[in-house]
Amino acid sequence: MRSRSTLPESAQRRERPAKRFSSTITALKAAPDRGRAELIRDVVDAFRRLYGSVLRFVQMFADAQGSTPATRASGSHSFNQLLSLLAEQGKAAGFARFYELRAAIEEARSAEQLRDAIFSDTHSNDPVALRKAAAELDRLDATFVGLCVDHVLQQHARAPLVLFSDD
Repeated sequence: MRSRSTLPESAQRRERPAKRFSSTITALKAAPDRGRAELIRDVVDAFRRLYGSVLRFVQMFADAQGSTPATRASGSHSFNQLLSLLAEQGKAAGFARFYELRAAIEEARSAEQLRDAIFSDTHSNDPVALRKAAAELDRLDATFVGLCVDHVLQQHARAPLVLFSDD
């Protein structure tokens, strides 16, 4: 039988007992405070709501025109592609407030940059900048929701009133 010292080095390594690792996980760089993480979450959530509102607006136009847009696969388009679809469908539908819609679309083209501020060292560490980005995304979302709701209300106001009788 060979002694341990005469074994090749690779064999000696295999015979060594496995090192035990600590079961405690320690963050290498702890977040300075929860407030920053919450502000980043607010920006991400505001962008997600804006994306969803624009997607529903596009789908509403597609449903009214009897077409099925490629947007059914939610999240499959970039935000700017979705805005372009909205402009096309709004124009094709003869959207009454198309100039306001087009202005909102142009303004919203910067939304991805607002969202991406969370990846910038300058902005992601500035609570004021994060709050501003979230507020701007919320404002844009409210603009699209308002235009969409106004359109739906106008469509319902134009629809003939159907009365039901108990007979």
